[in-house]
Formats: sequence, C-alpha cells, structure tokens
Amino acid sequence: MNAVLEQFPTPDIVAHRLVHGGDWLTGPRWYRPEQQAQLDALDALAPLHNPKARQWLGHTQQRWPAAQQALVPDTGFFHQLPAVAKQLPLPRAITERFQLRRYGFHGLAHQALWRALQDASPDLAAGRVITLQLGGGCSAAALRAGVPLDTSMGFTPLAGLMMSTRPGDLDPGVILQLLTELSIAEVSTLLNQQSGLLGVSGLSADMRNLLASGSAEAAFAIESFCYRVRHYLGAYAAVLGGVDAIVFGGGIGLNSAAIRERILVPMTWLGVDFDPIANGVEERSVGNRSCITRPGSKVAAFAMAADEEQLLVEHVLQLQPEQDSSHGPA
Repeated sequence: MNAVLEQFPTPDIVAHRLVHGGDWLTGPRWYRPEQQAQLDALDALAPLHNPKARQWLGHTQQRWPAAQQALVPDTGFFHQLPAVAKQLPLPRAITERFQLRRYGFHGLAHQALWRALQDASPDLAAGRVITLQLGGGCSAAALRAGVPLDTSMGFTPLAGLMMSTRPGDLDPGVILQLLTELSIAEVSTLLNQQSGLLGVSGLSADMRNLLASGSAEAAFAIESFCYRVRHYLGAYAAVLGGVDAIVFGGGIGLNSAAIRERILVPMTWLGVDFDPIANGVEERSVGNRSCITRPGSKVAAFAMAADEEQLLVEHVLQLQPEQDSSHGPA
C-alpha cells in the first residue's frame, strides 16, 4: 500500500469511503484517533469491506500525518429512509438493542446515478426513478425527486439482488438450517464468498465469463440474476406508484448490453419500449447520456457512467475545516 501512496503528492485531505457507517457514521465527518473503537466496531457489519478501508486509513495517516482524514459512509444516502422501509419487523427492544434496521448501501453510486440522470433530463430526475447498481455487489434503489424511498440491501450488503458471490434475499430459515451443521464462520464464508453467480453456476463469479460460457449452468445463473432485477423493478414500481426512468450503472449495468436487454425486454408491461440499437453502443463514459429506450417510451431507461469520486470529494469539501460532524451531507 505504501508503494501506491508514494506515487501521489502530499494532500491536505484524504477522503475514505466506508461501506457501512452504522448508526455512528451517518454522514461525512473528520476522523479523530479517539474514534477508533467506534470505527473498529463497524467491521462486523461489512466484513469484506470495512477492514480494508481501515487499513487504508492507517496507511494514509502514516504516510501523510499532517493531512486531515475524512470518512464518508456509503450508507449515508439512505439514512433518512421512511420508517416503513427502514424498520425491521422484529421486536422493537431487539432492533434497538442490536441497532438492527435497513441501512442501505452503494449510496454514493445511487446518488451519482441520479445526478447523471438529472444532468441528462431534469424532468425525469424530478420524478420516479429506479437506479440499478449492478457489479460485483448489486443493489436497487427507489427514488422520488432524488430522495430514496427504499433500497434492496439491508442491515448488511448481503440482502436484495443476486450478486457475484452473495445470494441476496434468502429465507432466514435457510440460515438457521445451515447453522445446524456449519459454524458461523463457515456460513459467513458461504454467504459472502461462495454464493450468487459463482454458487449457482459453479463456474465463475464474473458475468463476462458466464455470458461466454454457453453452458446450461451459466445460462441458469444469468437468468436468475436478471429475474431478481426484474423482481425489484416490479416491487419498486409499486413503491413509487409508477416509474418514469430506470438507470443502469456499475460494471455489469454499464457494460453489458446483453444483461440490460434480458432485464428490460420482458418489462414492456411497465411501459419500457426497449431500443436494441441504442443499447448496443459500447463506449460509455462519465457524462454520457445514453438512453436505451425508444423516443416516446413511457418509461425511459439509461446506461450511465456515474462520477462517484466527484461526489465523494464534494461531500468532504462541504465539511468545515477541523469540524467534526456526524450529520454532514449524505
């Protein structure tokens, strides 16, 4: 890591994206050494991501001791979800004791996708929008005028859509059954690293490999993936009372015309008039305003490269120097 950092000039501020902020980090804030215990406690909520972010924090502190360190949570965008979407149907005493609720993830990505839509079509962005962040991790969000009403990931990034190695939504009884013979560590590994596209196909976690495979197992994994996305499109159409725009982003959502087609073609009932020619355009960069539905489509769909890094910088720059705010802009 130090070798990587040596390539950069000394900064005034280092911004760290934290996947899970819990109830402690609900918006951008300056990091203080006395907060290390609260930061460490978040590891259990996102074991694949938060420990790595802490490592980078330690390395940047060592490399640039005079730089201010800022923490920006990916859960911040969804902090103000409506109670009906945020609260879990468990006893209130339990949810409060263990801080159990829907936190939502990929917040920077979903906010950046909405902003990209706003740049392309302010009228659509002011309406009912479903954003799809489809990559190694996958999530959907239902937005009205840029304000999130629901999102597919929950207490951890395991919930919702099928992903590269994570299953998405599961009957909790499945976990209970697994725990009769497997340890907690084994179940955690199964859910975080061995499920999703990899588990269903038995071949690969990479959508590109599955699309090129031609095997029945790969085809089933792909259809399962697309089915789950359509499932959430229908659900969020109900949450929003209709849909004005769908925005695809992430490594799969942005780059795989085949996956976008398999998701959208069956959605004609929703008002999607899919345009296969526009969908086939391969070059997409930040600022590209690529509509993949025909003119006049009741629901407009886009494949957009969102500038999450720019959004991260803007959040940090809104903090006052030396200000420690746990409720900064999210």
